[in-house]
Amino acid sequence: MADLKTLIEAIEHAELNGVKAVVQDHPEFVNQRDEHGATPLHYASLGGHRAIVEFLVQHGAQINATDSEFGATPAGWAIEYMREMGAFLGIELSDMAFAIERRDIDWIQRFLKRFPGLRQASDTHGRSFKQLAYDSGNPEIVQLFDLQSDP
Repeated sequence: MADLKTLIEAIEHAELNGVKAVVQDHPEFVNQRDEHGATPLHYASLGGHRAIVEFLVQHGAQINATDSEFGATPAGWAIEYMREMGAFLGIELSDMAFAIERRDIDWIQRFLKRFPGLRQASDTHGRSFKQLAYDSGNPEIVQLFDLQSDP
C-alpha cells in the first residue's frame, strides 16, 4: 500500500511514473503534509523536478502552500539549494541596490540580517554592494559592509 513516504521517495528519485501511480491510487496525497508541513510539491520544487511539479499542479497541488517549519512555499524551496551557493532573487538584488542608493539604513540592515551573503554579492548589473556602499558616502552604510578603506 502506498503512503506519503512512498510518494516523496518517488519525487526525490525523479520517478515521474512512480509519482503518477501513487497519485492515481491516492489523489488525496497531492496536498498531504509530512511532519514538517511540507507537501509533495515542496519536495518536487526543491529537487527541480519540473515534470513532477507540473503533474502535481495539474492534479490539484496547492501551489502556495506553506510548510509549518519555515512558512515557505514550494517556490521558496525551489531556490533554497541555490541560496546555499550564494544565489539571490533578482528582486532582492535590485531592492538592496535601491536601499543603498536611497541610503535607507533600516532596509539595508534588514536585508543584511536576512541575507548576510549580500555583503559579498553584486547587483544585477555586476556592481558589488561593497562598492555601492562606499559610493554612497554614508559612513554608517560603509560600516555595515565592513569597509575599512577604499575598495
